Amino acid sequence: MRRIYYGRVSTLDGQTAASQYADAAAQGIAQDDVFIDEGVSGFHVPPSEREQWQHVERDLRKGGVLVVRWLDRISRRYDELHETMQRLMKKGVRVECTLNGMAFDGQETDATRKAIRDAILAFMAAQGEADYRNRREMQARGIALAKEAGKYKGRKHAVDYAEVRAYQAEHGGSVRALAEHFGVGIATISRALKTTNEVNQ
Repeated sequence: MRRIYYGRVSTLDGQTAASQYADAAAQGIAQDDVFIDEGVSGFHVPPSEREQWQHVERDLRKGGVLVVRWLDRISRRYDELHETMQRLMKKGVRVECTLNGMAFDGQETDATRKAIRDAILAFMAAQGEADYRNRREMQARGIALAKEAGKYKGRKHAVDYAEVRAYQAEHGGSVRALAEHFGVGIATISRALKTTNEVNQ
């Protein structure tokens, strides 16, 4: 049975996908079976609109095993995560979480165990959205207090945008190659180069 790893890297904090690639390797999953959406919000971008997730659903249309770090990699919204997981369950997919070893088996036939499985899924989906909203609210409060105190300078870039532009001007390279060179996500490099285009317009 084919095992596929799915990961997602947020647009926040200049995250990279390195830890999730390492997680996949630790699970013995070949790189060809690893799909990671980079620079994608789990709250604002539904799975159906992500390029790599579309590969996952296509490859699991007849069942298989989906490995994720945790369910929030699929979505941080209750409705989206709940609907996506139910769709996978109906296809007979087994979803395994490497963070704590939890598994949700789409091939379960016992009515009681299915009910328990679905109840846990619903709870985890609701908790994921609540955690996200709470964290964003706390961040907003912290920023507001920092602004009032005159200490807020905005979020620090994960990499010096000017350095990225200078490097590309001298050496060239695709967005992905630049991301690997600077050790940041693709979205970060895209923002750095977009800044150049906006300045030149």
